[in-house]
Amino acid sequence: MSDVPAGTIEATLERAEQPGLSPIRASWRRFCRNRLALGSLVILGLIALLCFAGPLFFPYGVEDADFENISAPVNLFSAHPFGTDDFGRDLLLRVLDGGRVSLAVGFVGALAAVFIGVIYGATSGYVGGLLDNVLMRTVDVLYGIPYFFLVVLINLLVGRTTAGLFVSIVVVLWLTPAVIARGQAVSLRHREFVDAARAGGMTEWQIILQHIVPNSLNVVIVYSSLLVLEVIITESFLSFLGLGVQAPASSWGSLIDAGARSIETDLRLLLLPGGFLVATLFCLNFVADGLRDAFDPNER
Repeated sequence: MSDVPAGTIEATLERAEQPGLSPIRASWRRFCRNRLALGSLVILGLIALLCFAGPLFFPYGVEDADFENISAPVNLFSAHPFGTDDFGRDLLLRVLDGGRVSLAVGFVGALAAVFIGVIYGATSGYVGGLLDNVLMRTVDVLYGIPYFFLVVLINLLVGRTTAGLFVSIVVVLWLTPAVIARGQAVSLRHREFVDAARAGGMTEWQIILQHIVPNSLNVVIVYSSLLVLEVIITESFLSFLGLGVQAPASSWGSLIDAGARSIETDLRLLLLPGGFLVATLFCLNFVADGLRDAFDPNER
């Protein structure tokens, strides 16, 4: 049996990939070889499926109270497998419904922040000159404003709603993607394919959207996975402080806040939403690590 080092085998497999394979498909193949990241992606998908589809199978609503089973204990074979809260509301259903808000704000907020940041940063870096200076100094000014001041200000303008929470998160979190995209655009704007596109008569916007942005996707995809994690943590933290989702709506953060106030009387109210949040954050962290390794094999 040949004593070939494992690293040599992996390097041989990397070189053996199909020559015509696109960078995205090649990166996906490398990601699939990371069992921890792939398993985390599957678990994350199951959590999302439970949160968005699970409540549809309950015969009652989130705010419906079962007065005969107030503060019911955990009983997996009962109508309320994880019990009820002090008002007789099903605890599992409330956690799944809160997960809808946390996951929706996390993924949609990260997507919006990345979209704004990439277009803004790519335009700044590609055009350069005075426009670049003005746009990036604006980013520096926004970086200097305390985050909670912005959150309170936006809540006063928009209202303490889920929409207000979403806007306050996106307003701050698009800044880092803009800086990353700007750096990528600066390194790409003098490449041969950009000069060829310019010589072929393409407009500045066409070059930005068709060449600069697509060639920045590797970095953007990796950072997006980290940004989803950051948005979910931010949403939960703000809701925990009472600055986020307001009753009767709920999120994992607001449920953890309610559970923390009842920690001495009913630990389940804290452990169940906290467990879902921790599992989601761990999965996102492992997925982000897998994406980083997949898009930049030299990091491994």
